[in-house]
Amino acid sequence: MEEEQGDALKSKAVKGFLVGGFSNGLQQILGAVFGIFLARLLSPSDYGMIAMITIFSVIASAFQESGFVNGLTNKEKVTQQDYNAVFWCSIFLSSILYIILFISAPYIALYFKTPELKNLSRLAFLSFWFGSFGIAHNAYLFRNLLVKSRAITNVSALVISNTIGIILAYNGYAYWGLALQTIAYTIITSCLYWCFSDFRPSFIINLHPIKEIFGFSSKIFISNTFININNHVFTIVLGRFYNPTDVGYVAQASKWSLMGQSVLTNMVYSVTQPTLNQIRDDQNRQIRVFRKILSFTAFLAFPALFGLALVSKEFILITIGLDWLQSSNYLQILCIGGAFLAISSVLSNFILSQGKSSVYMWSIIAFGICQTLALVLSRNYGIQTMLLSVCSLQILWIFIWYTLVRKYITYSFTSLIKDIFIYALLAALSAIVSYYCLSFISNLYIKLILNITSTIIFYILLNRIFTPTILLELTAQIGKMIKFKKHI
Repeated sequence: MEEEQGDALKSKAVKGFLVGGFSNGLQQILGAVFGIFLARLLSPSDYGMIAMITIFSVIASAFQESGFVNGLTNKEKVTQQDYNAVFWCSIFLSSILYIILFISAPYIALYFKTPELKNLSRLAFLSFWFGSFGIAHNAYLFRNLLVKSRAITNVSALVISNTIGIILAYNGYAYWGLALQTIAYTIITSCLYWCFSDFRPSFIINLHPIKEIFGFSSKIFISNTFININNHVFTIVLGRFYNPTDVGYVAQASKWSLMGQSVLTNMVYSVTQPTLNQIRDDQNRQIRVFRKILSFTAFLAFPALFGLALVSKEFILITIGLDWLQSSNYLQILCIGGAFLAISSVLSNFILSQGKSSVYMWSIIAFGICQTLALVLSRNYGIQTMLLSVCSLQILWIFIWYTLVRKYITYSFTSLIKDIFIYALLAALSAIVSYYCLSFISNLYIKLILNITSTIIFYILLNRIFTPTILLELTAQIGKMIKFKKHI
């Protein structure tokens, strides 16, 4: 019976991983298509303006959420009162935060030496306030592994909000259109979370349940705040020492890198913590599931992001044009670091599944401090040097997470190499071989297509020879899903 339950959980996790991967892949494809249209309508300076204030919105979003999604997921039994308390607490916090940021807008503009940011930030900050209405409902969907519902929500919001953004950009609204696009996205996601969730808030407001999850969720809040700072620290530093156009180049490169990375990290986030949390008392099963998720992530992350780094120049020129060529140099570096960040996501979510939010929090804080120091100390040596220093730190931090994971399970360094670095090596070899074999081709379109195709073929062949386990299991699982759908 226990073995059957284990197989059922494994199947559910893998299916959730694949469904999440498909939906996130679809979101990134749609985001890429819309991003191409927007980049051709807007300038690097427009993107730089929005990028400089995004950090404040995402920190406010982390504060209003306060780790409630993870906190409710980690709790053994969740009631209607728990969700209701989170709902009203989120709205209350976001209202207070918006007032504070509204008052702070002139000082934000002063820091970045850009007066236009005063009114722009006051508009853009409305996005996290509207988003607060869907936090409790999102927590319900996340806890119950309703990956499909969350996917439909995100895809729908992406299509509608980006369509609005393109219309506004076409009509000359520039960076104002980007701000309104973000607001539209949060309104739509909040509405759809309500539609898919069975939870409905009541006006009987009792915040007492917040205390029960505060010990865990407060640490998640601090961690999420630093994660958001880490993800946007480039704009904080660059916005101070460089002009909006330079910030726009980095923001554009970061956007494309995050698109590739988010496919993996969102899959991991949707599956890892809820799955591992269910088998926390059975270490042997937990190790098997953990290693499987880690291997799946590495198998997909390295070829995807190393491949994007390989074709970054052709990709930028074909999609958004010569005006953005400078972004391609930054994209290469960010993609390499992004592949390792996807791996860090699995390791960090394992720490959360053990209920060790303090360990998770301090590791995130330490990384954030090191990353900020690396950027500040290297700012006089150019943007590429700054990005290289951060990329090196992202690779190094894999070993920090590994050291922390080993405190809770028996996980050897040899296993780490097998589960992660062997895929990084095979992906790098595939990209290098493709690069040199096709370096004589001058046509951008042909070179892009052939580089992608040859990298995939080389990677599959190398995996089939040296590490066939994940490849065969992934193929078998996809086959089962296809057969299942045919019988419906």
